[in-house]
Amino acid sequence: MFDRDPDVVPLPDLEVEVCGWAGRISAATCRWLTLLAAFDRRKGWSATGLPTCAHWLAWRCGIGLRASYEYLRVARALQTLPQISATFARGEISYSKVRAITRVATPETEGGWAHDAA
Repeated sequence: MFDRDPDVVPLPDLEVEVCGWAGRISAATCRWLTLLAAFDRRKGWSATGLPTCAHWLAWRCGIGLRASYEYLRVARALQTLPQISATFARGEISYSKVRAITRVATPETEGGWAHDAA
């Protein structure tokens, strides 16, 4: 459908494509956060002279510093929440939901959170 003008695509088809892309964006964001967590854990940013990985992320990826800290918080949390991470990786929940539930989920409660969020 990439070659079709979205203004002429039938609405049911357009809805399917919009939702499909949302899932792919979620899955890609999960992968990006997984990579970011590994980069942070391995201190890949430390040779730059910047004080934190969040500062590196803001500088190298053009993300605001506050958002960088939040991405790192979520990336770190996902390392301890495999069910939520798997649901996110499958594109079944959005970053917005993951961001919210990683504030309250624990390894003991994550199954319920992942189920409720999907």
